[in-house]
Amino acid sequence: MPLSSLPRHPVALARLSGLAYLVIILSGIFAQIVVRSSLIDWQDASGTASALQTQEALFRIGLLADFLVFALDILLAVTFYRLLAPVARGIALFALSARLVMSAVMVTALLAQTAPLLLLGDAPIAGQLDSDTANAVSLFFLGLHNEGYILGLMLFGLHCGALGILLVRARYFPSFLGLLMGLSGLSYVALGVVHFGLPALSGVGGFLLLPAALPEFVFAGWLLVVGLNRRQWKAAA
Repeated sequence: MPLSSLPRHPVALARLSGLAYLVIILSGIFAQIVVRSSLIDWQDASGTASALQTQEALFRIGLLADFLVFALDILLAVTFYRLLAPVARGIALFALSARLVMSAVMVTALLAQTAPLLLLGDAPIAGQLDSDTANAVSLFFLGLHNEGYILGLMLFGLHCGALGILLVRARYFPSFLGLLMGLSGLSYVALGVVHFGLPALSGVGGFLLLPAALPEFVFAGWLLVVGLNRRQWKAAA
């Protein structure tokens, strides 16, 4: 890369990326586990509708947490490109593109999650359906969001795989971070393959979440605390 396009303060940029990554992880856990997992019962449309109506404020906060995640994903797509393009610009561009497309897919899926606010709330459309139909349609759209979310995770797996290659080849990051992110990428892609292609093995999906998510914690922590090796950065640049 031309020297003029390199970050002037790479360590600070790496630590900013680590902070954004940590916020993404915590916000994602809040939206997925604290909000959706506690409110949605895939076997009970009526119970889910009741929970959403009772905990509407929590549900709306979960939506905002998801939006924060996707906004910061765009930021990380750019900062990771700036930090890793000196290693291999083509692979870095692929990683950037995969994360941006992932964000677009997940934001689109998030739109489906707003359906219960219209069908179960005070919006004019709510009165056009009987309660059982509204409850069932709301659960359908929540399921549609879940499918889009998993598709987004598969794209994220491609991003993590490209990131892993770049981190292994970058002398200013330790190689083990690249191996961990590569494992994360494979796990996210495998999660999607099992979900869509091998539904009989759907119970295995939960076991793929740990090797998918744990490397992200390690990478985010490294960026936040250590940043990168400035001496090796200057040598590479």
